[in-house]
Amino acid sequence: MTTARANAWTSLLLTALLAGCAGGGGDGVVDKEMVAPPDPVSKGPDVSGVSIPIVTPTWDPKAGDPKVSAEMGGPGFTGEGWTTADVHQIGDPSAPQGGSFSFAMNDWPATTRFMGQNSASVFTTFTAGVMYDTLLELDPVTYEYAPHLATHWQISEDKSTYRFRLNPEAKWSDGEPITADDVVASWKLNVDPTLLDPSANLVYGKFEEPKAISPYIVEVKTKEESWRNFLYLASSMVILPEHEIGKLTGAEFIDKYQFSYGAVSGPYTVLPEDIKTGESITLTRRKDWWGEKNVAWDGQYNFEKITFIVVHEPQLQFEKTKKGEIDYFVIPKAQWWAEDIPALDDVKRGLLVPRKFFTEAPIGTSGLAINMKVAPLDDVNVRKALQLLYDRPTMIKKLFYDEYKPLTSYFQGATYSNPNNELFPYDEVGAVELLEKAGWTEKDSDGYRVKDGKRLSFTVNYRTPLSERDLTVYQEACKRAGIELELQLLTPATAWKNLQAKQFELMSMNWSGLTFPNPETSWKGDLADIPDNNNTNGFKDARVDELLDEYDREYDVKRRQQIIQEIDGILYAAHPYVLGWYNPSQRVLYWNKYGMPEWGVPRYATYQNMFVTWWYDAAKAAELEEARKDPTKSMERVDPENHFWEKWVTAKNMGTAKGDGG
Repeated sequence: MTTARANAWTSLLLTALLAGCAGGGGDGVVDKEMVAPPDPVSKGPDVSGVSIPIVTPTWDPKAGDPKVSAEMGGPGFTGEGWTTADVHQIGDPSAPQGGSFSFAMNDWPATTRFMGQNSASVFTTFTAGVMYDTLLELDPVTYEYAPHLATHWQISEDKSTYRFRLNPEAKWSDGEPITADDVVASWKLNVDPTLLDPSANLVYGKFEEPKAISPYIVEVKTKEESWRNFLYLASSMVILPEHEIGKLTGAEFIDKYQFSYGAVSGPYTVLPEDIKTGESITLTRRKDWWGEKNVAWDGQYNFEKITFIVVHEPQLQFEKTKKGEIDYFVIPKAQWWAEDIPALDDVKRGLLVPRKFFTEAPIGTSGLAINMKVAPLDDVNVRKALQLLYDRPTMIKKLFYDEYKPLTSYFQGATYSNPNNELFPYDEVGAVELLEKAGWTEKDSDGYRVKDGKRLSFTVNYRTPLSERDLTVYQEACKRAGIELELQLLTPATAWKNLQAKQFELMSMNWSGLTFPNPETSWKGDLADIPDNNNTNGFKDARVDELLDEYDREYDVKRRQQIIQEIDGILYAAHPYVLGWYNPSQRVLYWNKYGMPEWGVPRYATYQNMFVTWWYDAAKAAELEEARKDPTKSMERVDPENHFWEKWVTAKNMGTAKGDGG
């Protein structure tokens, strides 16, 4: 619900509905699994005289049912013996509320549910974050734990038992109080196999059934030791109303909430009349949100209306943005950024703002996912040959204007990447040698390799025509090496269903990353042979499984980094992907009618949630309207690049911090 929650979701959930930021133009995908609990970090510095205030989240010690004792979390609760925390106020308290905000999604979502089969999309990720709550959140600057539904928490000395004290003021949109029973019911739904969500079953199955000690205190015990368990329960499990879901099986929940909503707890809701099938979905800010007066969230979620508009083609999205029919556009094509956008009159006059935000958003995996269960893709020599035929240097330079960088890791970044991973070159000769080593030595009359009477041929699925630029180049390189590639454009929803069912050979993908890696749900061998999870490649490796188990039990930060680096090295050598490239910034285009804090966007934000701290500026909007009518008028140009967080990290590392006080 808060920015911190939204930041976590950016690292959690999967999507195929918005145009991706990667150069290949593939739709962005967010890993649906939970981020790892944050390692303690110090508060940061002032940057150019700007510091981010730290505030104490608001809670009323007198609130609650008088029948519930203070010891059980009721009125008079003091928090003695419990943990709580202050939090960075990432929003601007002076931000006005109101106005509207719109952006496009490539396809109508397979469901508006954020749980269960086919539920992971940018739309459901975002709506889960602004319509529902978790027990705790992560501080948007430090990623340390902070209050949310729970004002306080406890962790037993042996780290096997957790307790949370819920805020008695927290209420559902239908007026019902949020209680410990809601937590219990939400856990039960997550572990129900008929929810058709094996990853959720796996993660939440590591806990015993929570106990409602009182309406305001819930206790949970873990079945096995893991440093990540607290985060899973505290800041990843979205809480739903027991009085609506308590008697539903997972299958019944899937059916009932396929395209509908019940009571919500967050700042936004979706009114039934605002679901226009195949066209748009609009979120409306609630006037009765229980967290409205909490200082921790002041200045966030300022828009009265947020609308997702279905526009299937990125080119049409671009055109609608230029016409003012869409407010905010993620720029998926480097050529548009480098050539088309600077030439627009509205950009020159400051009406349209092209801007790069250099956040610390985690870098994900992009490229072509390989189904390792399908022959001959089960042969590592064939998979590596496919990688060597991917001419990334030429594509990045000639197609993408040097806007991107090639991936050399499945955990890209200085902390977790295996330092021994060498950049795979473009090498047609080396690829041919590998194919011949795999037994593909003969060719048919069309020049394609054959073995046992079968042509070496693969279908590549992709979700947007923008991917055709690089895929066509790749197709020609593969043809020269004797591999036939058939390119097949699918809708994002269809592609996602096929991916989850493991019914594909090669698929263009762009997964967003995790700030703190959780490799289990993507690479655990137990998930390789079953559908509806993130191990879409069918990857199995005994050593990786051993490392995953060790990773869960390891509390030492440096050792965890070493474990991920070893896993990364194994993955890199196994080639479950034809690795692509990544964008080091969040690149967007928006109309100049919005205000934002000095830092622009949250530290770990991606394009999906950068705008949660923005607001509608009525004065700017009026000026914009006048300028659109009068071509002689201009608006003040906005700096095209925002490097606040890069400067912030540099200042912190140099020890120039004055503290984060307001």
